[in-house]
Amino acid sequence: MSERLTVIAQLRAKPGREAALREALTALVPPTVLEPGCIAYDLHVAVDDQGSFHFYEVWRSPEEHAANLETPHLRSFLARSGDLLDGDIRVSLLRRLAPGE
Repeated sequence: MSERLTVIAQLRAKPGREAALREALTALVPPTVLEPGCIAYDLHVAVDDQGSFHFYEVWRSPEEHAANLETPHLRSFLARSGDLLDGDIRVSLLRRLAPGE
């Protein structure tokens, strides 16, 4: 069995599009937490920058994370994200070292 995958995704709103991006990202949470293998899918906004959004995700396996990237709700968001995002989505794929389980 694969080991868990932690994902940190960073997204920046285009100036003036902060509220629209926040709404679009918030809409991703309910269907994603129901996806197979989703352990955590938490959306955050930077305390000092209302245009800087971050997802903290934990997936049971890299394969289940990859499957999530192909879901209709995520594909739909990505198709329309050009109007909302200032730059690319920055994604870090991480393996937890401590504490052990």
